[in-house]
Amino acid sequence: MDATRLSRLPSRQSGPSSDRATAPGHGLWRLQGATDELRALAVETSFGYALALELDRERILLLLQPSLETLVAYADRIEAALLAQGWQRLPDTPSRALERP
Repeated sequence: MDATRLSRLPSRQSGPSSDRATAPGHGLWRLQGATDELRALAVETSFGYALALELDRERILLLLQPSLETLVAYADRIEAALLAQGWQRLPDTPSRALERP
């Protein structure tokens, strides 16, 4: 798990929030496939957090996670698997920016 990436994510605030469902989320990484871009986002929900995947700016998956640690670890595994399949990391992706000192 990337501790630097995790420490830069916004912390969950207690109390109801009407904009959680429509919140764009915090970008984790962006990859380019053969034709489309795939983005991973951390989204705050009333449950805790969700990992959102967007393909060509259309949300295709929203996976609930109980903690940011779990979410980031899951996103890292997906990213590694896609890179191994030939997807390309886009320059200046949010995850790379978060890893800079």
